[in-house]
Amino acid sequence: MPNTITIPAARGRLVRPALKTILLACLVAGTLDICYAVITWGPVFGKLTAARLLQGIAGTLIGKNAFTGGAATALVGLLMHYCISLAWCALYFLIFPYIPALSKNKWASGLVYGIFVWLMMSILIVPLVTGRAYHFETIAFLKSIAPMLLLFGPAIALIIHRHYFTVTIGRINAPQSE
Repeated sequence: MPNTITIPAARGRLVRPALKTILLACLVAGTLDICYAVITWGPVFGKLTAARLLQGIAGTLIGKNAFTGGAATALVGLLMHYCISLAWCALYFLIFPYIPALSKNKWASGLVYGIFVWLMMSILIVPLVTGRAYHFETIAFLKSIAPMLLLFGPAIALIIHRHYFTVTIGRINAPQSE
């Protein structure tokens, strides 16, 4: 009987760290984004309560009835917010190995990804879902792109960059230069 080595399938060992990374990025980026929105639109500008903001997010799915649904529709809005965050984090995680520029400078790639997310959400996705075309207003633009540039994109880039350039399954991936 020849000497053989049985190596268990590595799929589970590879998928778990990937899922943990994507979920961590989702929780961090999504929380930073929603906290920014609640603070900015609430205490800073005095426009919306946290519940009303979250109901507005739910309103893209439920319609105007979201504003009469109380805490339940606010919770739906929060869940939708994190699902959207999860989708953007998963996309970044999946494209990271195929776009070398993303690994060159994690801060710059975070800024660029933040711009990309803002463009897709503000100019394409939200208008398609709500049926209302995007209308540019300088102040609204600055308020809405700021968290994408400063919080959401960089948080995703930093967390996912760390995943790809740390010790994984006994193999060391050398980090790229900053």
